[in-house]
Amino acid sequence: MSEAHTPDPTPRYGSRLAHGEAHAHDHACWSRRDFLTTLGLATVGSSFVIGGTPVRAFGQSALLRRLQTVETDRVLVLIQLGGGNDGLNTVVPVDDDRYYNNRPTLALPKNDTLRLDDGVGLHPSFDALTPVYGDGDMAVLQNVGYPTPNLSHFRSTDIWLSASDSNEVLSTGWVGRYLDQSFPDFSEEPTDFPLAVQVGGLGSMLFQGPAANMGMSLTTPDIYEQIASEGILFRTDDLPQTTYGSEMEFVRSVANGAFVYAEAVQEAAQSGQNRVDYPTPNPLATNLAIVAQQIKGRLGARIYHVNLSGFDTHSNQEGTHALLLRYLAEAVDAFLRDLAADDLAEDVLVMTFSEFGRRVQENGSQGTDHGTAAPLFLFGNGVEGGLYGSVPDLSNLDGTGNIPFETDFRQVYATVLRDWFGLTAEETTSVLGDAFEPLPVVTDPAGGDPTDTQPPAVPEAFALYQNYPNPFNPRTTITYTLSAAAPVTLRIYDAQGRLVQTLVQGTRPAGPHAVRFDAGHLPSGTYFYRLETPEGQKTRQMALVR
Repeated sequence: MSEAHTPDPTPRYGSRLAHGEAHAHDHACWSRRDFLTTLGLATVGSSFVIGGTPVRAFGQSALLRRLQTVETDRVLVLIQLGGGNDGLNTVVPVDDDRYYNNRPTLALPKNDTLRLDDGVGLHPSFDALTPVYGDGDMAVLQNVGYPTPNLSHFRSTDIWLSASDSNEVLSTGWVGRYLDQSFPDFSEEPTDFPLAVQVGGLGSMLFQGPAANMGMSLTTPDIYEQIASEGILFRTDDLPQTTYGSEMEFVRSVANGAFVYAEAVQEAAQSGQNRVDYPTPNPLATNLAIVAQQIKGRLGARIYHVNLSGFDTHSNQEGTHALLLRYLAEAVDAFLRDLAADDLAEDVLVMTFSEFGRRVQENGSQGTDHGTAAPLFLFGNGVEGGLYGSVPDLSNLDGTGNIPFETDFRQVYATVLRDWFGLTAEETTSVLGDAFEPLPVVTDPAGGDPTDTQPPAVPEAFALYQNYPNPFNPRTTITYTLSAAAPVTLRIYDAQGRLVQTLVQGTRPAGPHAVRFDAGHLPSGTYFYRLETPEGQKTRQMALVR
């Protein structure tokens, strides 16, 4: 398949009204809903949430505090291969005649593959990763799956994202669940940066906790570029002079004010620079370039999620699959080189996953149908590179003609949680719902024990956080932290600089503090709150919207 026939998996949003006001009302209603959904924004009463979570509530958690004590500031980047990647044509059993007999048109000739080991070769589209494998920074895990596999895209994807058993339906992701149970009152201790970020597409179940979605979504490269360049989600000066335009201007203005991570994203984008050329056109490379920029700019997020779709290859698989694997290989290669250029290669672990593999026998449309176990890849300096697991035994298929799994995918998750992030066995079990044996595939690139964390860096003398909710009506919470006991004053001012109220005056102990502010007697408008300490003062802005 030529690139011209490959659909771009990155949607484009934000089309403007082009035909006057004939359909302005219906279009405006749809646009506001679509606009909010695209962002992961919704309104609940007078408070604003992103992906179901209060806008200030993503960052602080027990997991984040643990990760912050790890000297290498480790980051996990998850690459989802949406649609079900054909494992047999990715990691090829080149010495098995049954592979060639079952795939008379799709089987890859042995001499065309990139040799990994006796009897195993990689798809030639992985050529860009040959040096990575040779350096020991790429691990290939064969036959990864789970018991009693489900062949539905939606259901199997949910199983992978939630880390559930196949007969267990969960509505939470394995990351979001841990964050919620480790810090259930996290919205009372906000931070100025997100913990988890999805780049490209709407938010998924991965970061969903029992009560809220724990992750931020940058839905398109265009939205990211808008934030990076102007520090806002949406412009308000490009709308038509119509009723619809006025309504959208208000909604966009509120969204810009509510999305408090815009400043953090913009600062990271300005501080972090890509130092290699990413391949184009390549949708995965575009999103990984954004991830690299945010990591380099020290956004603070520890988990990133990107997606490369199109792997549901029921027909005419050969060209499509080759192109997608080239996208994957060249994007990961550029990403790793980009990180290495700023000495960040030791900080980042990359993991791929897909909802399932494909059937052993090709179908009548020169494609493959839904299968079960398939290979999974890990990349980075923290990887103990090589080939893991057995070559698929095509003489021992299950009752549906599919490859039995050898490694439960939750063993890979357990490996990442314990050996990369340094969680204890008990913490890991609480995330995954059961004990899964880690694999010897992740090491500490710095040569230390990831569970032997160093003392955290000396904190700032004090920190003042954005109030939540913001905008608010009529109450909000202002939080601040002191590294040591100190006399402090917290005051509220209006837009003209007039003192409205003194909330705190006196000595307060070290630690976090939360102060409620009731503006029931005040008109709508912009207000400021200022924290004064012997070490200095900080001021933040908030909006009262009635």
